[in-house]
Amino acid sequence: MNSITKDTFVNELLSEQQNLTAVERFSQKYDDVSKPLLSKFYSDLIPLSKPKTNEQYSFQIDLDACSGCKSCVSACHSLNGLDDGESWRDVGALFGTGKVNPMQQTVTTACHHCLEPSCSDGCPTLAYEKDSMTGIVRHLDDQCMGCRYCEMKCPYEVPKYNKTLGIVRKCDMCHTRLEAGEAPACVQACPNEAIQIRIVKNESILKKSNINDKLLPGTISSNYTKPSTKYLNLKNDSNPKPADIGNLKPAAAHSPLVLMLTLTQAGVGVSVIEFLSWITQGHINKHFLTLGTILTFLGLFSSFLHLGKPSKAWRAFLGWRKSWLSREILIFGLWSFLSLLFLSFVFLDAPKKWITISGFLSSLLGTIGLLSSVMVYADTPRSSWNFRLTFIRFFSTALGIGIAFSNWFLLALIPMTISLGIDLVIMLGKNSNCLHSGFLMRGPLKKLSFMRITMAVLAIMLLIYSPIASVIVFIFSEILGRSLFFRSADEPKMPGLINH
Repeated sequence: MNSITKDTFVNELLSEQQNLTAVERFSQKYDDVSKPLLSKFYSDLIPLSKPKTNEQYSFQIDLDACSGCKSCVSACHSLNGLDDGESWRDVGALFGTGKVNPMQQTVTTACHHCLEPSCSDGCPTLAYEKDSMTGIVRHLDDQCMGCRYCEMKCPYEVPKYNKTLGIVRKCDMCHTRLEAGEAPACVQACPNEAIQIRIVKNESILKKSNINDKLLPGTISSNYTKPSTKYLNLKNDSNPKPADIGNLKPAAAHSPLVLMLTLTQAGVGVSVIEFLSWITQGHINKHFLTLGTILTFLGLFSSFLHLGKPSKAWRAFLGWRKSWLSREILIFGLWSFLSLLFLSFVFLDAPKKWITISGFLSSLLGTIGLLSSVMVYADTPRSSWNFRLTFIRFFSTALGIGIAFSNWFLLALIPMTISLGIDLVIMLGKNSNCLHSGFLMRGPLKKLSFMRITMAVLAIMLLIYSPIASVIVFIFSEILGRSLFFRSADEPKMPGLINH
């Protein structure tokens, strides 16, 4: 009996081997499927056709259906293999402030795939592309140098910097899934079908943007980037406000940029003032000009510390046609060469003609470089970085340091006082464009503000007695001032949660 049982068992095993394996059976089963298996659950949430000319894909969000469960966030994180703490989709909230109809609505948000994406316009390495067929704005990771300028340009906090990879990444609407007729992760995961993909006409996006419309309460005018996302069932009768409207959270410090701006402005100031001294008095202080050149190169070197991928910095020139950051890098690169040429002619006692020409070109290009620095920040949607304030800040730093190193050092009192005065006006809340910055400077940043103002006052007081000591203190006060420039910036954003 045992032998018969044993033979039967062996025969069964041999018989099983003639059949398909589990992997083969699984593959055969799914090869026969003409549509994604879950398509019956989300087929009405994605378009059945592709966008036509002058059309694009867009997110459509039903605020009444969104419960804030964050299934969309988890699905996006899982599908795209994001790192801990990295998220391409966020959830915020709106609270009704009206007495008659109090309410709360949660808001799910990701990239809005704008008609005129500011991230793409500002990128110096051309690491963004807007697909001409679908309208999806994609980030090209292999071209990114990690400068994070797109974070400053985007008013919706869409590009997210990944410290581990040293680059920025963002939502691409799961474009490969859409191409295969599969819903994006967030759409497929939402239990309430609050997120849909729809096709919209570019004309309708433009029409909505041109009437100064906003995506949601608390966001900036849609005319800036012309976002394609559409939010449904917003309860306007309750006067909704972002849940985090009163939160005072300092912005990113960007310490390498603080040094870069302060030191390059100092270098330009010294170079220009020494050239003016040459033109008017026929004399150049070689030591001061050398110091200015050193400060210039220290500033330019510190900018590399800001990059997540310094090895790709050579790509920064590619976007010069549309990116002010690319233009700034290009101009300062040329200026550094001319400033060295100017210094060399001075030390070599070259003919006056060559000193004059090189000094003029160096001063001209340095001034243009300062203007490009102003435009880098004025071209963002931050009201405290508007052109007038940024221009006065940057040029008062350059002139204050440059004049303090010259024979006209007493005149440095004017730009030094102007530089101090701007931060005082903002901190006291006297500038309507910088009310949020003023709150930050009087609140979480009050110690930094006090140090900056104290050192600026000390620099002004020392100017009469010791110009060298004064300018050293003033440089440090301007470094603190640039730190406030970044940390107190009023960053536009989507509505967030109370605990953000």
